[in-house]
Order: sequence, then C-alpha cells, then structure tokens
Amino acid sequence: MLLGSAAMVSLPTGAETGEKIASFYKTNGSVIVAQQILGMIALAPFVAFALSLSSNRWLKPVVAVFVGFELMTNVVPLVIVAASSAPTAHALTVVEDLADAALFASAAGFAVVATAEDRLWLRAVGIAVALACVARAIAGVLHINALDLVAPLALIAFVLVLSVRKLLPGQRPMTADTK
Repeated sequence: MLLGSAAMVSLPTGAETGEKIASFYKTNGSVIVAQQILGMIALAPFVAFALSLSSNRWLKPVVAVFVGFELMTNVVPLVIVAASSAPTAHALTVVEDLADAALFASAAGFAVVATAEDRLWLRAVGIAVALACVARAIAGVLHINALDLVAPLALIAFVLVLSVRKLLPGQRPMTADTK
C-alpha cells in the first residue's frame, strides 16, 4: 500500500521554481490528495507489523519518529494543494524536501533497530538498507535523485524479508546466549 501510494505521482522538489510547483499541484491536485491519504492509511498496518517484530526498547521510539515524518510528508503536500501562491508552494516544498530526508533517516534507524536482536546476516542486511536510506536522505537534500528509486525499493524488500522471517516457524529474535 505504501508502494502504491508513492508510485501514483512524483512530487516536485525545492529545486523547481515556485511557479512550476504551484502549476504542478494545481494540475495534479486530486491525484496528490489521494496519494497522501493512501500514504496515511498505509501507516496503520506498517505500525502494527513494525511493533510486532521484537521487544527492543528502541523500536517504539524509532517507529514513532518514522510515523511523525511520514505524516509530515503527507500533510505538507495537502497544504500545498490548498496554497495558491508560487512563493508559498516553493517554501512548503522545501519543508517537504527536509521532511522527506528526515523520513529516510528514520527509516534507516528502523532498519537497524528492527534487526538488532536477529542473526548477523539479517543485521547486515538491515545496515545495508540503513546506509541506502541515509544516502537517499543526503542526496534528497542536495537534489540528487539517483537513489529516489533504489532506497525505497531496498526498504520494501527489507520489510518483505522481515515479513517472511516472522512467518517462518522457529524464526525468533536472538537472545544473548544464541547470538
């Protein structure tokens, strides 16, 4: 569901002019509203899944931060759709760019914390995904879009791996005596 909402339309960045941004939001307003609402709805199953992964004390705070930044990346475009002036649209787009970078940084935290009690190979995968997310966060702020597809797909694949691991019998997080 998160992937579907993200794939509906690619939002402009602060590198665009205010006029281009305002025009884009005016032209695609209904699709953008649907995309952002779907993104908010998709948070519920993600949170339920994420919190079921382990009893790690950092998991709840990391998921809460992720949810906060996801909601910010959903709300700001809705405000831009309602905003009429180009300068306001540009300023809010810069805010959305920063929220998007923070979202990927929080996704990196999730990738590390969610696997902290798992086997070494899965922790290594989590770290690799975290590195991709941090690189995407930095690249996004610099308006470099090379990782715009790679990092989200890595995160989705990671969540799928965690889902399969959770469904397999006997796949429990490691304890101190089994690491």
